[in-house]
Amino acid sequence: MKADLSRDTYRRHHHYARVLMQQGRVLLDADWNEQVAILLEQTRSLAADLIGPHGGPGDGFLVTCPDDLLCDLEIGRGRYYVDGVACELMPEVRCPPETDPAPVRYTTQPDFPFLKGEDDPAELQPGMRYLVYLDVWERHLNYLQADHIRELALGGPDTATRAKVVCQVKAALLGKEDDEDGDLGCDALLDTLVGTELRQPRCLRARARVEVPSDDPCLVPPTARYRGAENQLYRVEIHTPGTAGGAKSQATFKWSRDNGSVVFGIRSLQGAQVKLDSLGPDRARGLKEDDWVEIVDDFSELRAMPRPLLQVDAVDRVTATVTLAVPEGFSIPVFDEAATTHPLLRRWDQPSDAIPVQESKWIELENGVQVWFEQGGDYKVGDYWQIPARTAVADVLWPQETGPDDMPWPKALPPSGIRHRIAPLRRIELDEDGRVTCGEDCRCVFAPLCALAGENVVNPPQPPPEETLVPLGTIEFERETATPSEASIAVLQANSARLREAIAANQLSRVDLRSIAPEEGEEGVGIAQRRGELVRKAYVEAGVSVQAIPPLKISAAASGEPRVESDMVLNTPEAGSQGDVGVAVRVPVNDVPGVGDVSAERLMAAGIHDSLALSRLDEEALVQVLSTPGGRAFPHNRAVEILREARKLSGKP
Repeated sequence: MKADLSRDTYRRHHHYARVLMQQGRVLLDADWNEQVAILLEQTRSLAADLIGPHGGPGDGFLVTCPDDLLCDLEIGRGRYYVDGVACELMPEVRCPPETDPAPVRYTTQPDFPFLKGEDDPAELQPGMRYLVYLDVWERHLNYLQADHIRELALGGPDTATRAKVVCQVKAALLGKEDDEDGDLGCDALLDTLVGTELRQPRCLRARARVEVPSDDPCLVPPTARYRGAENQLYRVEIHTPGTAGGAKSQATFKWSRDNGSVVFGIRSLQGAQVKLDSLGPDRARGLKEDDWVEIVDDFSELRAMPRPLLQVDAVDRVTATVTLAVPEGFSIPVFDEAATTHPLLRRWDQPSDAIPVQESKWIELENGVQVWFEQGGDYKVGDYWQIPARTAVADVLWPQETGPDDMPWPKALPPSGIRHRIAPLRRIELDEDGRVTCGEDCRCVFAPLCALAGENVVNPPQPPPEETLVPLGTIEFERETATPSEASIAVLQANSARLREAIAANQLSRVDLRSIAPEEGEEGVGIAQRRGELVRKAYVEAGVSVQAIPPLKISAAASGEPRVESDMVLNTPEAGSQGDVGVAVRVPVNDVPGVGDVSAERLMAAGIHDSLALSRLDEEALVQVLSTPGGRAFPHNRAVEILREARKLSGKP
């Protein structure tokens, strides 16, 4: 992070849980940045432990190969996690919302810009095979790169900065010798192609040079080693990738005494003339002749393609214009005030061009600060180390270990960043015309926990569902008897069939019966009762649970009509039934502990198909259903156990 920091104090191996503020103390940026780092590391570690190295829901970062695209891919919108870091590819929220946002393509993805009108090494080539993967890292942004973070109410000053999660879909070329038969898994293949290089050791030691003691009281104390007049946070950053020996290419580095935070917004750049927003707040954080600068914009940072350093030839402090010493034949980018890639000049403080990396020797920066690159490093663009230097101790703050001759020796530390996290997405192959064929989908896709658990999840309380009343056909009887009329027998059969359909669809809540007495008085009510019980028995034989038919409603004779009326009360399968609060769980009766095959058949024959319907019964009703007709009674204690398990599964007390 190239912010104006005092130092970075977070170290994972300290296992700190939080930072505690104390009253009346000075507030430091390092303390609160460490608090954020502690919480972020805990959150990401938890996600990685639960999800694994990578995974996500739905179609997030799903790579597809449409027939109408040549040398290009489509990337699914959504979310994916890599080592616990959430990667998002979401459409911008608009009003009104977009119903069908345009798909994201490999060559137009937001965080991985391609060269326009030129050959780009990231382009897919016809006739080649690739492993498409996701590269995730954090990019630091200041107010020049994200203007919206400034508070205009305060005059728009430079306050806090931001760190953004960058998610880049890349393609690793597969040679003929790289898993030609497809035997390697995606993760192992990606580790072979990319991961090995990311794990190469590249370590650095730092110290302040030991000086010859002096007796002059006007000089710094004899024990002083750092001779700077100010506290500084030195930043050593790899500029050109490679190795120290140059087997690949000669690695170089640059350094800054202000953590690389001294930057100047570019308003226009034409040739060697750079018009800046300002020349800085003061001389210490300004520009002067002979300073070395780097032209930076979104493209160079997102593609990890730093431009060569240039020296300042002249500074016009009236017009805030800088003239750069551009070598003959050297090409630099052109920017105008309409540029959208946020160009800026970044000042580096070494007195020369980028410095070649030399291993196993001390290299002096300034004021006694020295660095040592460990043997065998493979250096990547953007690798950086931070070295706090403090005047109070005249030294740098760097951890020590026991070295040669049992003397203290600076520890060799890996870079503080940039940390890249990778995950495979898909294998692809291009034919000679550039048409892409998608192979194995390498993502780890998971459903939400509720979907994984399925019906065994007790959902949160919901309002009781609305019920639908469906009238059934009226059963008419011979006058003053309990014998249905000939026409009503067919109606009774049709009603039973409709009830069976509602039971099969898991919609039937209950059946309401109303019997009309043929005449007033006790005798008429008795006839109405017998008629209703006849219809009730027919419905039970059709599969309706006894408990689903409430007590009959006997209506007084109004005109002496000899009939029985009935209605189906329906609900949706997901909504439970009247009397249940919220959504109830439904488990098939044969999965309820204690219910055997024979018992399950008898329950289903009685219209009881799931644990919810079973849980509505009482012990006596269950014993009656499970007992052998005219024979052996079902044990009462087993019925109690079955009901207990059914109510537990259904989330009912």
